[in-house]
Order: sequence, then C-alpha cells, then structure tokens
Amino acid sequence: MPPASAMGLLALVLATFPEAVTPPQPDACETASPRIELTAESPAKTPVVCISPDVPLTFRFDTPLQPDSVRTQERERFVDVSPGQQSLTLVPPEKLEAGERFKVEVCFADSAAPACASFVLLAHPALGMSQVKVFREPRSVASFREGEQAAQAEARQCRAEVQQLRAERGGPEGLRGALASGLLGKEGITSKDLLEIVTEVKGNALRLGGVYSYCGEDRIAVEVELENPGTEPWTAVGAVLRGPKGEVLKPLPLWQSQPLLPAEPGNKIQRGRVVVEVLASQTEARGTYTLTLWDADQKRTVILGNVTFP
Repeated sequence: MPPASAMGLLALVLATFPEAVTPPQPDACETASPRIELTAESPAKTPVVCISPDVPLTFRFDTPLQPDSVRTQERERFVDVSPGQQSLTLVPPEKLEAGERFKVEVCFADSAAPACASFVLLAHPALGMSQVKVFREPRSVASFREGEQAAQAEARQCRAEVQQLRAERGGPEGLRGALASGLLGKEGITSKDLLEIVTEVKGNALRLGGVYSYCGEDRIAVEVELENPGTEPWTAVGAVLRGPKGEVLKPLPLWQSQPLLPAEPGNKIQRGRVVVEVLASQTEARGTYTLTLWDADQKRTVILGNVTFP
C-alpha cells in the first residue's frame, strides 16, 4: 500500500494540535462489567447492562431458571426474547433511542436466595454487550481465574495506553514525533482511501465527505471527513470499532480540531475531521469493522460499515 500523505501523518500525531477537543468522562456503558454477582440481599442499584441495535445479548446464569419466569419491559419491541435452561438471549429493538431503559426480571428454579434478579437494559448507539455472565452461587476456581485473566488483560491494555500517551506527550511534534514514537515501523505508515467501499447507515446525522484508514506500528486509525447539514454544532465524544463477531476495539482519546458547525444561510457547509486511533495487533488490523461515532447526547450518530485497514 502507498505510504500515508503528510496530512495523514499529521492527523495521527495528535500532539501537533493542542486545540483538540477533550472527551468527557466515560459513560455508564464504558464502565459496565460483563460479570454480575448476585447476593442474597437486595442490591443498592439494579445492575446495568448496555444494549445496541443489531447486537444480540445473552445472559448466562450459573443456576437454572424457573420456566416462564422471564419478564421483559416492552417485550413487543424486542425482535426476540429466548429463555433457555440457564440462559436468556435478547435481540434488541431495531429502533432504539440512546438512553432508553428496559427492565428485565428472571426467577431461579431452586429455593436459594435471591429467588429472582432484575437488570436494567440501557440503550447505547455502539457499546451494547453481546454476553453477560451472572453468578448467584459461590464461584469456582476456574471462574475466578477467568475473571482474573480478563482483568489482567484490561490492565495491560490500560498500561500500554498510558505509556503511549506519556511518550507522545513528552516527545517532539510533527514528523519528528511520528519518528520518535516508533509509529513508522519498517514499512512506514500506510494509508487506504475507503470512500468508495464503506457503507453508510440510513439516518446518519452527518454527511460523509471522505474516509481514510491508516496502519502503523501496533496502531490503526480512521480519519473521517464530515459535513454538518443540521442546525446545531456537533462534537464527537465517543467511538468504537466493532468486528463481525461482536469484538470491540475502543480507541485512544479522539481528535477533533473543533466542533462541526452547521452552515450559515448563504454559506457553504464546512468540512471537519475526526480521527479515531486504536492500539491494535496485526491480526486485528486485518479485520473488517463497523465504526460508530456519537456526540454528547448519543442521539446524533455516524455509523460506517466495511471499514478495513491497509
């Protein structure tokens, strides 16, 4: 693939742009856990599980469920609700508004406490979970090891991100920064024009002007050029790359030079850029992803499918 243009290189070296928008604190879906432990006492807060359109969710329980005990709020809106002996699969509504909440209740077949459990399904444009494990009985050693391995993997990723961010903050800017950070690798940073191959979801809040993907040393990035045909400014506060099997790649802090402003009467719509960068392995870089961008209220989203990397 051809090496990246100067524009692409500069887009990846985020330190060059001190005016970049700082994203807010993680929302509930960014911090929600895929493991829920129930106790005999009523929980102070009902566990929150995030859902997204087109992402089926499966609850897996460590004890059998009572037949016909599943209760789903607004059941008629869900594409499917399929209880099993120790599982519950939900296919969320195709039309979801960010922030919508649905209550789900299940009851267990034995006489142990708690007899039933409730969960809140929280709608999110992209961070819906595909599987949640619910533990009601004392967990096995294998279960604890699985949880520990997941926590260690997450901690390693966090440490790697912190090290990368610290190295970039203390390094030079511009092309010197790209060289000093090791992003260039042996083959440099390669780029790919995706405009002719990406798919757009009907109802995207912004108009697509261009989209490019980049691949560097242990990193991938997507640069999206957008136009705002609406009446209010738009700022990306979150993004996620989701693979065909539900795998999720969460990015480093987004870069957007300034809010995308709507055109004033008589003036041409201005185009702006959002850069999504992810720490990723070579295997992950070979995948095909769906990119979702959202603003602060999570209701004006941009969803692009068939995103690949050079």
